[in-house]
Amino acid sequence: MTPFTYQRGETISLALDAVAGDPLIVGAVTARLKAVPPGRSVVPVGAPVAAAFAVASRAATADFPAGWTLSIATETSATLTAGSYLADARLQVGGGVVITDQIAITIREPVTAP
Repeated sequence: MTPFTYQRGETISLALDAVAGDPLIVGAVTARLKAVPPGRSVVPVGAPVAAAFAVASRAATADFPAGWTLSIATETSATLTAGSYLADARLQVGGGVVITDQIAITIREPVTAP
């Protein structure tokens, strides 16, 4: 999986598209980011949450399906250490739960950091 790359201290923003079904039946969406230790490709069981995404609903447009925008504010992004992370989202759909595939994210140290 090719990671999305962000600089530490910039807004992290991802789109979660509703590719099937009615997004109005989704009761709640939560998304988390966890660090992947050096030399590993997965997050260990019990790893702490590095950051939680803010979730905003997004209506369909002519170019994009309905869904959600997941974001981590610059203030929170600035507290992350450079390295590899994984994120996923949890959707409550009707009486069940759907967990998305994981997304790889790389955080780099910006040259312009103070």
